[in-house]
Amino acid sequence: MKKEKKIIYINLDGFSYSYYQYLHKHKLDKGFLELANDGIFFRNLYSGLISITNPMQSAILCGAWSNKTHNFYQHFDKETRKVLKHFRTFDAENIAQLFLKNGKTVVSIHQFMLENNPCVRGEKNNNYITSPKEHSNYKDRFELLGKIIKKEPIVIDEKEIVYEEFPDFLALYIDDLDSLGHNNNYEQFYKKKTYGERIFDIISRLNDIQNELVRMKELCISEGIYNDLIILLTTDHGMTPFFGKSHLNELRDDLNSLGIKAEVATCVKDDTEVVLLPYTIECSLYYIKDLDKEKKRKIDNLLKSKHYILKYLYKDEMMKKYGLDDRGPDVLISPIYNEHFYTKDYLENYGGNHDSLHKTSQHIFGMIFGGDIKKEVFTKRYRSIDLLPSIIRSNNNYFLKDSTSNNLFDVLSRKA
Repeated sequence: MKKEKKIIYINLDGFSYSYYQYLHKHKLDKGFLELANDGIFFRNLYSGLISITNPMQSAILCGAWSNKTHNFYQHFDKETRKVLKHFRTFDAENIAQLFLKNGKTVVSIHQFMLENNPCVRGEKNNNYITSPKEHSNYKDRFELLGKIIKKEPIVIDEKEIVYEEFPDFLALYIDDLDSLGHNNNYEQFYKKKTYGERIFDIISRLNDIQNELVRMKELCISEGIYNDLIILLTTDHGMTPFFGKSHLNELRDDLNSLGIKAEVATCVKDDTEVVLLPYTIECSLYYIKDLDKEKKRKIDNLLKSKHYILKYLYKDEMMKKYGLDDRGPDVLISPIYNEHFYTKDYLENYGGNHDSLHKTSQHIFGMIFGGDIKKEVFTKRYRSIDLLPSIIRSNNNYFLKDSTSNNLFDVLSRKA
């Protein structure tokens, strides 16, 4: 019987594949290429709907979309006529729960979707660990991982915990790229006016993270555990820049000009027929009164005519193709690159977000590596929910009960 490997799952929030393409084009991806030599590299890995952090983090951990997790960030509730946020709703079985149920040790380092679900601060067998620093970055969090690899004590509330054996499953969450991609003020990187300026900050930090990953590999080799590891490195979503005037009020007014009573979610009236609920880049439409075929036809023709719309999806398609919760919108509208439906205009500095169907948000980075995994480049299209179910099926013969992944692959094709 084969020996089960330990699993490290690293999520670099906001790692658009477009960032990797920039690295590769400028020959700055030496570290990633070294890691890719030890396993599987994904050229066509994609996020889901709605591509926002909490929904996508939970999706990866359970191998299912929002029809199982019940988290797609927010929805307009037709009964209460209010916007309901989903926060950390996570109703599907996740990998840490499954491992713990089977007597395995699980650890989360800042992977917040596992906090108290089932990882609890200070519980050795299902530990939730955070940096003592109030504002920790990639280096602080990798340092915690390094302590576990080296069997050094982790101090939590004056209690020392040492892992003499590496945990069976460890999740590490890092959000430097996400903060920079949103064009926030972050550490020494100040907010920039254009994406063309910001990309240098993003690449600088990505290089730092790349080097840290190589050091992690070297540490695992020196500690004699690299051949016993499967390391998944991926992300929840990418990032798309936007700028200029919002199309939110324009779309509302256009709908009203067609004789359809439309309002933004914060201004719903008794006679409102269609509610516009914006995210940041995208906008969703909720039909809160029955619309006849003629009004639906008018909406479709309007959306087709707008130059600023990249793509729009109807509810049936989203439920069937993207596993969207049935509380989702009747229509999801995603604008072209640089346009947006935010509740305010962006006229001074550009903004960045990832609720978009543009490839910069949907096409994401992913690789699986370790000391005993056959090198392979996957060009077939995979989804983020396919990753962990494939790993634990190959390695542990485990199946997440709520997983809807039907595109599994073999992780443990051994090196020759």
